[in-house]
Amino acid sequence: MMLAEYIGLFVLVVTMGIGVPALGDAALIAAGTLAGEGRLNVGIVAAIGIVAWMLGSLAGYWIGLRNGRWLLEHPGRFEKSRQNMLAKGDRVFGRHNFLAAVTMPAYVSGIFRVGRWVFVLGAVTAGVFFIALYVGVAYFLGPEIAERIGTVGARAVLGVLVVVAIGLAIRAALTRWRTARQNRAEPDAINRDATHRAR
Repeated sequence: MMLAEYIGLFVLVVTMGIGVPALGDAALIAAGTLAGEGRLNVGIVAAIGIVAWMLGSLAGYWIGLRNGRWLLEHPGRFEKSRQNMLAKGDRVFGRHNFLAAVTMPAYVSGIFRVGRWVFVLGAVTAGVFFIALYVGVAYFLGPEIAERIGTVGARAVLGVLVVVAIGLAIRAALTRWRTARQNRAEPDAINRDATHRAR
């Protein structure tokens, strides 16, 4: 019976690592609770969790790297908005790729070509954090508290993403304003120069 539980944990955490919304976090909480009751080995649970997380993360990264851009670049409906999203994502992820690897689903890092080793470091950081959080809290304090803390953690990550999105929107608006201002200033400068030469 224990083998089936370990296999189930592995499969669910792999899907969580890929970035597919699944029951990976619930499986980690359940495994931590069972380990706290002495029915599973907490060391094996942690090891399975990190191995499964990394395998899933690498698979998600590869999927994004191999097919993600093609899905966003192919001609068709919403092509222009998809192209704009890719351009913005390339700029943002180029500067903050470690943060992206820690906070975003693995396939997103692949789509925006986050460096392989930076991605691995970010995925390890995120995996250790979430596995320690879910398994550790469930092991020591029980599943209800682990679930609440996990929800708060997810909200905190979401809050950071919202703040980053607002910052990017403000920055994009400022860039457009500066570009428009420069475009208006260039004809005036050309007219002034032509007038000066005429004199």
